Parts: sequence; structure tokens; C-alpha cells
Amino acid sequence: MFTQLPPALHVALFFSVFYFLAALLTGVWKWRAMLAAENGQAHTYIDIAHHAALHYGPFILLAGALASFWPFSSVLPAWILVEIMGWTMVLSLSRYIMLGLQGTTNNQLHKATFASSFGLIFFFFGSVIPGTLIAVGALIGLWDNLPGVPF
Repeated sequence: MFTQLPPALHVALFFSVFYFLAALLTGVWKWRAMLAAENGQAHTYIDIAHHAALHYGPFILLAGALASFWPFSSVLPAWILVEIMGWTMVLSLSRYIMLGLQGTTNNQLHKATFASSFGLIFFFFGSVIPGTLIAVGALIGLWDNLPGVPF
């Protein structure tokens, strides 16, 4: 039986499934890399990819839950913001996986390239700004339904 979800939460759940699977697969990859390494540690970007997958799943779910309280549906639908954030995180995670597969660096910003500089700008506009808009919208949407008079 399928329950009707708010669109933003539906989008967030879609992305959380991806991050759940990515966390499982990168966890196996990290474990194998740790077994193969002389010092018992996986490459830096294998570790980062695993942790990013673990963190992005709950983060996007929280964003979707908060976006469900979006009060400005005619201005910019909250599900668009969640989708933008989801794809930004997919691209970030893909970059970490690529760097882990290459194994050539442990700091992608040590010698900044166009990709690393653009990535930071892309992440800011794709996650930080939409995330801030979702948080502000949720605060405004939740304010009217606070129990009692908090302030």
C-alpha cells in the first residue's frame, strides 16, 4: 500500500535510496581497501566517499521533511530545491568515488583545478543556497503551528 507523500519528501526518499546503496557499496570498498593496505587504512577519498554517502542520505531526508512545510508553493516549489540538492550531492559523491578509484591525491584542493574550483561554486549554489531557502521556508511554515506562545 502506497501512502501519498508530499512531493519534496517523495524526491528526498528517492535520493536517500541511492545514498543508502552507495553507503553499502562504498563500505565494502573501504573494507577491502583497508584489508589490502599495509597501514590498514583505505585511501582518503575512498573513506570520504563512504562518509559522504552515509551523511547525504539523512541530510536529504531532513531537507525533504523540512521542505514539506514550504509555505511559498507559488514562488518556487520546495521539491525543486530538494531535487537540486540531491543531484548536487550525487555529483559530489561521484567526484569522491572517481578520486578514490584514481588514488592519485589525498587533497583535491592542494593543486586547485577548474573542476575543483567549479565544484565548490556548484556545491554552494546547488546545496547551500537551496538548503538555506528550505530551512527559512520551514521556519516560516512551522511558526504558525507552534504550540503555545514560545516567544
